[in-house]
Amino acid sequence: MKLGRIVGCLLAVERGLSRLASRKLLTVLLVGLISLAGRALLLPVLPIPKPAIQDEFSYLLASDTFASGRLANTTHPFAEHFETLQVLSHPTYASKYPPFSGLMMAVGQRLTGDPWTGVWLGTGLLCSAICWALQGWLPPSWALLGSLIALLRIGLVSYWTESYWGGACAAIGGALVIGAVPRLIERIDPFPATVFAAGLAILANTRPNEGLIISLACTGFLAVALVRRHRHAEVTHLLRKALLPMTLVLAPIFICMAYYNYRVTGNPLEMPYIAHEKQYAVLSPLLWKVHASPAPVYSNSFLRDFWLVADRGEKEREHRLILRTHVSDLRELGQFFLGWPLVLCIVGFARPLWRDPTARSVLLIAAVFYAGAALDGRLYPHYASPATALFYILAASAFRVMRKTWPGSLSERIYVTWAVLAVFTLSTGLALLTPENRYLFGPIDYHIRAKHATVAARLQNVPGEHLVLVRYGIHHEIYEELVYNSADIDRSKIVWARSLGSEKDQRLIQYYAGRQVWSLEEDGDVKLSRYSPPANSVAARVTGND
Repeated sequence: MKLGRIVGCLLAVERGLSRLASRKLLTVLLVGLISLAGRALLLPVLPIPKPAIQDEFSYLLASDTFASGRLANTTHPFAEHFETLQVLSHPTYASKYPPFSGLMMAVGQRLTGDPWTGVWLGTGLLCSAICWALQGWLPPSWALLGSLIALLRIGLVSYWTESYWGGACAAIGGALVIGAVPRLIERIDPFPATVFAAGLAILANTRPNEGLIISLACTGFLAVALVRRHRHAEVTHLLRKALLPMTLVLAPIFICMAYYNYRVTGNPLEMPYIAHEKQYAVLSPLLWKVHASPAPVYSNSFLRDFWLVADRGEKEREHRLILRTHVSDLRELGQFFLGWPLVLCIVGFARPLWRDPTARSVLLIAAVFYAGAALDGRLYPHYASPATALFYILAASAFRVMRKTWPGSLSERIYVTWAVLAVFTLSTGLALLTPENRYLFGPIDYHIRAKHATVAARLQNVPGEHLVLVRYGIHHEIYEELVYNSADIDRSKIVWARSLGSEKDQRLIQYYAGRQVWSLEEDGDVKLSRYSPPANSVAARVTGND
């Protein structure tokens, strides 16, 4: 009797959620608003995050550049002091990354003064985009369930919300492409065609490689489905209805992309990322490119050690240990997007999932995406972000087939479904604020955040403007770079510069006459002190720079 009462309550909840889910537009808006409100309510216990990893500072440079009304910045006359990781210094001073994530953060920076606002807004838009995508593949109630799963896993707190990696923006583009596919199969119409094109445009300006793979997978699936459903002549006629709106979206976007490339690299066909790799990297992350390029001339020993030792060594290990690396990455993808209760659920119901047409279609698209993306040495969750919506279609489909195929009465099936959902919610909730959930690389994030943020906070409270000359000792961790600056270096309150020896440092100090000059020595720990010119022999030994 007690079990029957519980099942009755659960059915009442399901009926209420089903009525809500039937109002599709409201559901899309509501999921996004819950994400925004939920993270905003957590601000007293989880404040706006500080950047930590080298890539984050590059994205923040893009944000600051766009918020200042520029596409790129003029190369600094003392660029060798400011040359740093994941940033172009020549022919312009700019981020190497595609621009859309930086534009989103620039919107937040212009609105509130803080680029994290753009990250926050992007996460809310992502949750709405996932909900819209799922509504195209699943009945409304199951689409709502998948959207709530996404909301809990990545829409409140994850390393996408607590960093500046840009994962949410690429996931938005992927969700738009994935969600447009079933709608275009059902009916070739200008609206889903326009959304499909918008998704392609976002992917091209966030994660071009992985975006191209998911786009090709979805386009191939769409083409096969249309040919099966319509005769060839009809397909050609129907596609004409979609080509015009897609062209109207994509043509100006590609023109803008070419202009952006031209302003940053001087070549409309060369993306900043490619220009950066040519200037610094000797080994490609792509697995088929096994031969190293000739080493370029680096301006200092830190960059030389990073690119010739650390970066090259890591990529060589990835190439050598392909299977182990991708098993580890697959495990991380499952944990990040779904959590172990749902991963086990999907594995346990793999057979009925394969018999389900929707799940089988999504699995095929996901397999094609993985086959292409796995050609890269690593597949971090933000690398796989264009396929984000696929994870939640599969999660909702797993619950759906569980409800249909679990042996026993309807009451037992309802009870089991909710029990699994409760375990998922509990495990996700308990892990919500843990470091493992908030940061991709764990303790190293705290380490760098403490160093860079602590020094910056101290100097912000000292009147006047400052020049910080950074020196690294023999115990410095190569991935802990501290030389990062805003878009307008000369107008910044704090200028972070690499110490390159007393003679070069003196010229830089003369250029910044009037600033207070500090020496920051990092040798495992940081030591900030007033600058005093070192003897040449000591400078060479301490800095390790050319």
